[in-house]
This record gives sequence, structure tokens and C-alpha cells, in this order.
Amino acid sequence: MSDAIKAKLEEFPVFARHMGVWEGTYTRMDARTGEILDRHRSRLTCKILEDGSYWQQNEYFWDDGKTEVKVFPGEFKDGALRFDNERLKGDAFEVDQNTIVLTWVNKHEPNVRYAEIITLESDTHRSRVWQHFESGEFAKITVIDERRVS
Repeated sequence: MSDAIKAKLEEFPVFARHMGVWEGTYTRMDARTGEILDRHRSRLTCKILEDGSYWQQNEYFWDDGKTEVKVFPGEFKDGALRFDNERLKGDAFEVDQNTIVLTWVNKHEPNVRYAEIITLESDTHRSRVWQHFESGEFAKITVIDERRVS
């Protein structure tokens, strides 16, 4: 393990506990009606690279055979994990020993912003909740339940 990785793990202990591979289910709902809009399985790989930067790959799997892969590079800077890549811009902060709060905008959806809370219930189980705001209105919510697989 490089010195850069060790330093980041020490500086960001809650993020450090999230490193690894997580599998789970995303359920997206309409905030007004509660109607389920989408449900799919996921596999997320979170790691700190040799240079101390952050790298995350999300793989999504739908029952109809559709798949999608997204990569989210980031950097630890000024007490936060910062994202500014081709897909999104946002900031994630450790708020207590088990919780991270992330806010972001998808650069391809200029009228949409997201607020996410990530709770590490144990070293093998976490939950995440996204609030979707569209044109200033609370529009959707995504609930994610994940288990660490490695």
C-alpha cells in the first residue's frame, strides 16, 4: 500500500470504511405518488488509487438484460471528497463516524440536483438515499441497500 493511500485512509476514516465492492438494489420512486419508477441491481467498486485519488465504478443490471457502467473519479481535497468530471460535480463530507453526505449535479441534467446520505450501518451493510430536485421541486427519491462482497 502506497504512502498516499495510507495518508488518505488516515485522513478520511469514514471514506476508508467504504472502500471495497458493494452489491445491492436501487429503487427509484416518484416523491409525490410513491410509484416505483425503476428498480435494478448494482455492483459498486470504491477504491483509493496509488496517487491518493478516489475511483469508483458503478455497474447496473436490470431484469430485462440491460446493463450500464459508470466511472466516477474524484479527489480528496480541503476535508472533502470532490468530484468534477465529465459526468458530475459535487462534494462529499464525513459528518460522523458512520455517515457521509454528498451533494451533486449531473452536468447532463442542468435543472436537476441531488442530495445523498450514505450510512454505514456495519462494515458489511450500508444504505444510501438520494433526493432528486428538478427545477427546484422535490421530484424523486432513490433508496439503495448494499452489502459488501469484498
